[in-house]
Amino acid sequence: MEEKKKPKSSYTKGQRICALIVVVVLAALYVVTLAAAITTSPAAPELFKMSLGASILLPILFWCYIRFAKLFGGN
Repeated sequence: MEEKKKPKSSYTKGQRICALIVVVVLAALYVVTLAAAITTSPAAPELFKMSLGASILLPILFWCYIRFAKLFGGN
């Protein structure tokens, strides 16, 4: 019988862990912002600005990390 081969990922384990961390941080920031908005906290506008900025900045930084890791890592 032939063993089923798993498809090999083009991303390293470190890159996948970093992506998971980015997703968790963004989700936590969204939940905190939603809770602040529901409770009409005075911090809600600043949290919304942080959420908006992080939604743009974190994926860009992660993309840069992947590109530089492949460039300098030799993949």
